[in-house]
Amino acid sequence: MKRFQSMHRIHQAMAVGFTLLLTSVQAQDCSNPVPTCGDVPEAISLNYAQNLDFGCLNAPYVTVLEFTTNANVTNTGPVYLELGGVACQTNGVEDVIECVIIKPDPQALCDAGSYQAVSPCSESGGATSLQSEDLLPNTMYLILIGTAHDPSATPCNLSVFLSGPAVSIDACCTTNIAPGQNVELTVNGANEDLGYTWFPDYGLSTAEGTSVVASPSVTTTYSVSGFFGGCQYSDAVTITVGNPLGLPTSFTPNNDGYNDTWDVDGLLDYNLADIRIFDRWGQVVHRSVGYSQPWDGRNGGKEVPVGTYYYAIDLNDPLLVELETITGFISIIR
Repeated sequence: MKRFQSMHRIHQAMAVGFTLLLTSVQAQDCSNPVPTCGDVPEAISLNYAQNLDFGCLNAPYVTVLEFTTNANVTNTGPVYLELGGVACQTNGVEDVIECVIIKPDPQALCDAGSYQAVSPCSESGGATSLQSEDLLPNTMYLILIGTAHDPSATPCNLSVFLSGPAVSIDACCTTNIAPGQNVELTVNGANEDLGYTWFPDYGLSTAEGTSVVASPSVTTTYSVSGFFGGCQYSDAVTITVGNPLGLPTSFTPNNDGYNDTWDVDGLLDYNLADIRIFDRWGQVVHRSVGYSQPWDGRNGGKEVPVGTYYYAIDLNDPLLVELETITGFISIIR
């Protein structure tokens, strides 16, 4: 799960449960746009009298936000913009909110003639969302939000939420290792001159850098944070130590619709897994590659006797650090 924190303002989650505190943003001139960060909700009022005639946007009251994309030069990706909590009415009728994401001339932020749209242009009387095209790395973009609503009559407020690959960092990779093994963790997207910090430092070769070696003795989730565009961003990876599967020790294939198959949590994630089940004499009673059809306690269409059976599972996933064959027993009860 990604977590983000603005360097320009503090956002906290407090009290029982999860509460997002919206930051109140004052509209500014287009030459001095409001900085915003990924996954940080912003509360804004559309009350600044300026006109930026571009595409669908020809409103007299326009708020301009700016954000900077990450440093992922191979796959920056898009952003997603959500406008919610809209409270903008005249005589009980919702006023139109216009919105577009653009790439400006960084030397002339108010020159609408130089704007290049990187998203569709939205016109809505309520909540709406936009997705941009794939954006350039290390680049400033503007979000233009406008309305014809007269703020001297009633307020025109809404919330803005920006997210997506272009405003995030990417840590790699959640994986599984055997006890005593290690794995390299990497991260990209932030400004490398400002560095990365990993937490906790338990089982790590170092707590800083784009690449660290992890050798935890127990399953551990590592978070990593970095900076770009005046914002702090985080990502997390989990290293599972040992068997990644949830393996029941019994099931009851009696056709009552409950617990009739040997359902193994996590096994569907391994399409090349080789599953073998043996009776007490070592004869194979079930075998499959992948586990789209859980074992129903039959061998060749016939029910196997009540008793104890033994399994051997090879995950065969080339993306994982190699594990030994997973073995154990199952009891069939009827």
